[in-house]
Amino acid sequence: MAVGSIDGQLSQVNDAWLRLTGQTRAAFEAGEVNWQALTPAEYNGTEAQAFKQACVEGSAVSYHKELLNVQGERIPVEATLAPFDERQVMGYALDLRPFRLQEQALRSERARLEQLVAERTAALQTFVTFTENASQSRNVEELGRLVLDTLQAVMPEATALVYEQEDQTWQPRAWTSNIAPELLAALQRGFRLNTPTSEQVLRTRQPLFVDHWTGEGEEVPYSGGDRAAAIWPVTQDREVPALLSVGLQTAAQWTEAQKSIIRALGRSFSLLYDRISSARQVQAERDEAERRTLALRAFAVMSRDLAGETNRYALVRRAQEIMLSLLTPGYALYWEAGEDRWHLKSQVGDIGDPALQEFVDTYGLPLDAPALQSTWQTGVPNYQDNYAQGADTPAEMIRHVQAATAFQVRMHGQPVGMLAIGLFDQRTWTPMDRAVLETAIYSLGLVLERAQSIEALSRSNAELQNSNAELEAFAYSASHDLRTPVRHVKGFTEMALKALARQQDDKVAQHLGIVSGAADRMTAMIDAMLVLSRAGRAELQLRPVRLGALVEQAQQDVLMEFPAQRVEWQIDPLPTVQADAATLQQVLTNLLSNAVKFAVVGRPLRVHVWAEERPQEWAIFVQDTGAGFDPHYADKLFGAFQRLHTQQQFAGTGVGLATVRRIVLRHGGQVWASGEVDRGATFGFSLPR
Repeated sequence: MAVGSIDGQLSQVNDAWLRLTGQTRAAFEAGEVNWQALTPAEYNGTEAQAFKQACVEGSAVSYHKELLNVQGERIPVEATLAPFDERQVMGYALDLRPFRLQEQALRSERARLEQLVAERTAALQTFVTFTENASQSRNVEELGRLVLDTLQAVMPEATALVYEQEDQTWQPRAWTSNIAPELLAALQRGFRLNTPTSEQVLRTRQPLFVDHWTGEGEEVPYSGGDRAAAIWPVTQDREVPALLSVGLQTAAQWTEAQKSIIRALGRSFSLLYDRISSARQVQAERDEAERRTLALRAFAVMSRDLAGETNRYALVRRAQEIMLSLLTPGYALYWEAGEDRWHLKSQVGDIGDPALQEFVDTYGLPLDAPALQSTWQTGVPNYQDNYAQGADTPAEMIRHVQAATAFQVRMHGQPVGMLAIGLFDQRTWTPMDRAVLETAIYSLGLVLERAQSIEALSRSNAELQNSNAELEAFAYSASHDLRTPVRHVKGFTEMALKALARQQDDKVAQHLGIVSGAADRMTAMIDAMLVLSRAGRAELQLRPVRLGALVEQAQQDVLMEFPAQRVEWQIDPLPTVQADAATLQQVLTNLLSNAVKFAVVGRPLRVHVWAEERPQEWAIFVQDTGAGFDPHYADKLFGAFQRLHTQQQFAGTGVGLATVRRIVLRHGGQVWASGEVDRGATFGFSLPR
């Protein structure tokens, strides 16, 4: 407060006025303070008008002006003048500086609030846009891209990635553009699930915000750029299949606003990820169902197109092709058990390693190979998500095989082989995988059973035709061949009786000898017919049979039959075959006996026995250097009672080769013969592998 006249003289001032102007009490009392000197010139007119109103008109007036303090600083004040006496007014000066500062603060706050509202509005619009676009996302990569674009729109300073679990590692699916290239390249190689931070999130399934982040102990490639980190876990069925990872390079601490943004985005990401995962699962199930339908349809087509096919391995191969078409790249192997190991019978697909191919072709697998043994014994398929490399074959040959499975192939309830599949990609065998493949194996069993029935029917028809042909031959023999010894018996018996009446004892003995020989021949023919008949009726007991052992027994039988005949034997290595041992012994004994019986006097006899491996069968040959035969009559050799030589040349009934043919046909094989007169003969037969 101050009291003064219009000429600038002050009569009273208080301490507040002195402090405002920077003057001292001593200067005031000395008359050194003139209020007009403290007012900038531009306010003189306003001052004069205010004094006039206060002194002359006698009314108070308020107005804004500035005062100059002793330092020359302009001080904004609100001045109020009121009448004091005839020459003086009383003035009050209100320092406006605090109010001006408050106004500035208010204006700044208003601007800040307006900016914040604008930012929040933009953020909300960004979130709305994100929600609209994300609802249309069809895969995790697209959803992750939208999440990260939204995050960068509201937090430009942030770096972020979206990860998914794959093969027990975290694999990045989407990332912001400000990730350092070298860091991204390292992260794309994946990192383990049990890093300290990752393990904490997997255990708690709760978001994690880390201030003053360093990345120490994480064993994750780290560029050193981020100073704060946040991880939002996506939770499904108490598992964490995906993560949203966010980093800050501009601050070491998260603000509540930043946390709120990450929480909002994290929740939206989790919900949409769940929707995409559910849709992906539904689509996967649809795809699996379609694959199963395709498998069944393929087997139906297979049954139709291969209706007349009776070869087991052709049917197995088609089944292998169908099953592989439903899976990722790999191969399918079909095995059958031998005496001491599994033998590869059919393969579809490149096995992936030349050394491995040579190994399975040459050595097969031991009978106790883990990949096959348990399934062979129990019938339960063996699914391996992670193939036990090195358990069945040398580990260095099988590194490329990641997943495998094996199935027992059955016919009429009995196991006949093992079908194994190896895949080059990692695979978790799903329930649908199992349903599809096991349906395929079951369908294969039905197809094989039908083929076996067709083959059995065909064989029965062939046997019936053979039986009819043999009956015709028997009828012919009964009416011709058997009549000859009967006529001999009758004729020479009458002649013996006449000689006896004449007391010609030598003639009687001669005639009775001829009668006895005729009776022996008739007995031999009847016995041969019985052997042929039994060969067609005997039940076959198929099992693995070593051909070498049967040939050794046949050699002994032949040497007992022809003890005086010298033979040079050449017996090559022979395989193990599926056959009835007793009847196959008859086949080999008959063939070796024929080879020795038709030896040429004065010529060394050599008999060569060998086998040839063919894709679907074994072919066995018996070759001799004997009398041979006219090839024009080769088709008669295997008929009952058919002979190309006289009884005087080579004794026999003509039933041995017919018996061979009947037995081989019942095994599902064929017989054949080739030769030339006086240049030896070769007889052969086949057996299915």
